[in-house]
Amino acid sequence: MTDINDNLDLSRRKLLGGLGAIGIASAGAGLGTTAYFSDAESFDGNTLSAGELRIHGSWQQLYYGADQSVRPEDYGTAGRPWVNAFPDDTRNGIQSLGDLQYVDDPEDDPALGRNVPLTCAEFDDLGDAPRPVIELSDIKPGDEGEVTFGFTLCDNPGYVWMNGAITDQTAGAGEGQLADYLRAKVWRDEDCDNVFDELEPSDLLLLIDVSGSMFYERYGVDVLDEEIVIDGGYGETSYDETTTIDLVEQGVVEFIDLLLSEIDRDDDIDPGDFRIGAVLFNGYADNDLDEPNLVEVPFTTDLEDLITLDSDDEAPLRNLREQLVDIVGGPLDPFDSAGGIDVGTALEEGYEAAIDLFDSRADTSRSPQSITFTDGEPFPPDTSSIPMERYEDLLTVANDLRTHEDYPSSIFIIGDDTGFSEAEFTQRVMAGPANLPIDVSGATSAEFSGDPFAFGGDPAFFFNIEDPASIPGLFAQVAIEILPEEVVACGTLAEVFDVLGSAPGRIIDAVPREDGIDCFEAEITHCIGFSWEFPIRSVDPAATMDNNDVQDASVEFDLGLYTEQCRHNFVEDPTLAD
Repeated sequence: MTDINDNLDLSRRKLLGGLGAIGIASAGAGLGTTAYFSDAESFDGNTLSAGELRIHGSWQQLYYGADQSVRPEDYGTAGRPWVNAFPDDTRNGIQSLGDLQYVDDPEDDPALGRNVPLTCAEFDDLGDAPRPVIELSDIKPGDEGEVTFGFTLCDNPGYVWMNGAITDQTAGAGEGQLADYLRAKVWRDEDCDNVFDELEPSDLLLLIDVSGSMFYERYGVDVLDEEIVIDGGYGETSYDETTTIDLVEQGVVEFIDLLLSEIDRDDDIDPGDFRIGAVLFNGYADNDLDEPNLVEVPFTTDLEDLITLDSDDEAPLRNLREQLVDIVGGPLDPFDSAGGIDVGTALEEGYEAAIDLFDSRADTSRSPQSITFTDGEPFPPDTSSIPMERYEDLLTVANDLRTHEDYPSSIFIIGDDTGFSEAEFTQRVMAGPANLPIDVSGATSAEFSGDPFAFGGDPAFFFNIEDPASIPGLFAQVAIEILPEEVVACGTLAEVFDVLGSAPGRIIDAVPREDGIDCFEAEITHCIGFSWEFPIRSVDPAATMDNNDVQDASVEFDLGLYTEQCRHNFVEDPTLAD
């Protein structure tokens, strides 16, 4: 079979931006890189055909320039800081598609919004993107702007590169070039909110479902006939077979290990910036709804102690298999009939316990955040169905947690397809940032069906378990969301383009902070942020020129994305050669 690169038909459309007239002035095109792998070879009457790979893009741009009353022409009809977006059904500068919109009210803080997630089918229906992407003029010292580019791979996972180059520039009155003066940054905008998220000291609460459906084959667990060894340098637990709760334990170890590694690596992160607590929740003792089975682990800054086995081979968040068995009152054998154990899923009571734990903190200086692992079924005992009232009660307490007057908490959900559409819907509605309310009455009226992200859910906070083997990786993904977002390039505009380079450019790691380069999954909207600022000489030590040096200067540049399918391709981590 011939080398697939010999048969790569690549058509590219760049995202173009231009900075000019001491401002951003000039042209742009739609974002989209399409690569069709059409290598084929026939043998014995059969044909092999490589898969198709496409990439579509969207964007939301913000500009913080002159006051709206001074230069209204700089902004969209929604006003400062909204400039333009794609798609934008209302053509007001705020990204929208049908009933979905970046923010409901133009007066909302843009940081509370999220780029609209788009499917490949929706992109296909939209047609060509409008132009230009960026068009501003007469920017002044102190002005700044940002564009978050959303991209969606179609059909196959892929590696993604970002590239850029200055295409034209004119020196200013003092022979200064804007590319050497403007500051710029490119980063992985994990939550697609147009804001570079720095470290936020947090109290992280893990809510872990330890009901029978996490362990016993009788209750629907796919028990894998494969040994699992959980260690990570914190003591070893191993089992001859692998169940869901074992994968959760491995995920918890990797989650905390990633936080510890980042604390050691980053001098800006203090060991006291993170505290972790937990709630292990099952069903109900003696099948009594007034007796939920809960085990609470108080918040601690000694993160390593939570997962390091002691002389008795115990730790608060280890041996979850044994802890589950103790809580439900069942046998230590996933293939046992497990009859007579405590059943149900006290998810609602788990969130009530979370509120109580946040409320009982003596030190409330850190931001509350919660991570839930569950199958999302608020089952009462002795029933084969879930009353609708249970979903309403669950959303109500989740909303209480997300919008609490004194300590609102974000909710990350690692959930799965339960077989109950209402439960799957509810998982997605519960997932979202602090202070964003859940529309409980709307979800109830819709009978817990439809688009969950129209009722307060946020896809950036929901992680779907498509394969149980992915559970540890999903815990790592949540840790990456909590840690500061990863910078790809930062410096002057010229220095940023030196890092990005010409096509294909600088590879963007889908899972930063882990070894190697990972692929981006298909059919999921991912985001890259690009920000710029015109520094004020008197307060910016990085400025090396006087503002007058770049008076009337201009610069134009291109930005682009490039992708290749992951399968049968390998790329090296560019940082290994640095």
